[in-house]
This record gives sequence, C-alpha cells and structure tokens, in this order.
Amino acid sequence: MLATFRGARLVLHLLVGLSLVLLVALDRSGRLRPEPLTRWWNSRLLWILNVRLRVRGQRLRGQHLIVCNHVSWLDISVIAASQLTRFVSKAEVQDWPIAGWLASAAGTFYIRRGAGGTKQLNQALSDHLRGGGAVALFPEGTTTDGSALLKFQPRLFAAAIDSGSPIQPVALRYGRAGNGENIAAFVGDQSLTQNLRRLLKERELTVELTFCPPIRPEPGQDRAAVAQLAHSAVCAVVAPQLLQALQAEARESLAA
Repeated sequence: MLATFRGARLVLHLLVGLSLVLLVALDRSGRLRPEPLTRWWNSRLLWILNVRLRVRGQRLRGQHLIVCNHVSWLDISVIAASQLTRFVSKAEVQDWPIAGWLASAAGTFYIRRGAGGTKQLNQALSDHLRGGGAVALFPEGTTTDGSALLKFQPRLFAAAIDSGSPIQPVALRYGRAGNGENIAAFVGDQSLTQNLRRLLKERELTVELTFCPPIRPEPGQDRAAVAQLAHSAVCAVVAPQLLQALQAEARESLAA
C-alpha cells in the first residue's frame, strides 16, 4: 500500500518535472536558471521517497567543483537538493527518455567519447566555473556499495585547476533498510525499476552528506595529485580503514 501511494506521487512528480523541462526549453531569454528548479524538484523527490538528509560540514558557495563518491542514482538528487549545482554525466544519458530530458534541462555537461572529448568538456566546465557556477561530478566513474572507494580519475580535475576554482570533496553514506539491507546501492545486475521499487517500499532511508574542507589547487598543479587529495578526504569519511591501508602502502613504497 505504501509503495503504491508513493509510486502514484512519483508519477505525478515526474509529470511536473517534464513540465519544467518544457518551461526551460521555451525560455528563449536564457534568464531562467536551471539550478534552483533542479534543487526544488530533487528536494521534492527525496520527500516523496522519505529520504532524510543529515548534512555535516560547511558547504562552499558560488564557483567551485564538487567531487563525490558514487553509490546510487540517488546521489544526484541528494547533492542537487543540498546545493545549487550542475552535473557531469556520460553522453548516453542525454538520449534516455525522461531521465535524459530532465538532465539536459538541468544544464548537465556530457562526457563524449572520442578524440578531444575530454578537452572540450574541460573547456566548458572551466568557462562555467569562471562564471561563478558550481559543477558536481563522480570521479570514480561507476557506483560501488558504499563500503569502499575506487580510484578518482584525475582528468576532469583539470577544469578546477585551470579556472582557479576550489574543490570540495563530498562524502555520501547511506543508512540501511529496516531489515539491514543496503537498498540504496545501485550495483550488480539490478535495474533502475527494481532499485526504485525497493526504495518505494521502505518506510524511511537516511543519508549522511559530509562536506569536507575545500582543496584550493595551485595554478599548474598536477591533477593526479589533486585527485589524490580529494580521494583521501572522502575516503577518511566513508572508508577510514582503507585510507590507513593505502597510506601504509605508500610509506612502504617510499621506504623501499
């Protein structure tokens, strides 16, 4: 009964989202900023799913790059509901019905495959950051179950370095369902529909959002080194034992 009621509200909310997509498309003046609309829509989505946010740390405002660990498709809604920002996504999302329309209306930047794709994207990100905007990305490149952290890919950190923008690492940690299962993680062979059905059935889900101290890269600083700093900051929150192991391994390599 709970899942059916929430499902009906979700369908209505998707229709509202599509109306906003049309509104943005018809705004020829360009005065309608997508970020506030995106924040409102995602806040309502979390309310419908009864996802409770617990925010820790001090979030940056204005020009900055947000880098976050990736656990679920919900990550986007969690960040968007707490921050005025745009996102970076793989190019395939642009062609998805509904999800792709919503993403494009929100001003998403797309990673395109092939020669020059990353260079063009970094230029677009740099321009947006220099204009005072914020951009969020998931440098692991894929989702995990949230218990560990994959390597951060450094290529998109170049936009923050080139534009002189601070970087804010953000750590996401989802609570467990009432039966102890990790239902938020979008991993394995499950489909989006299957994952959403599990969320609709759950009475409440909590997520802890930790804004780590910002990193302020120097001009020309090595992007791999900056990516490692961001990785360590997030890892200290979501997987401190892994961070200790990585630091011990690094010390042994230096001593060898």
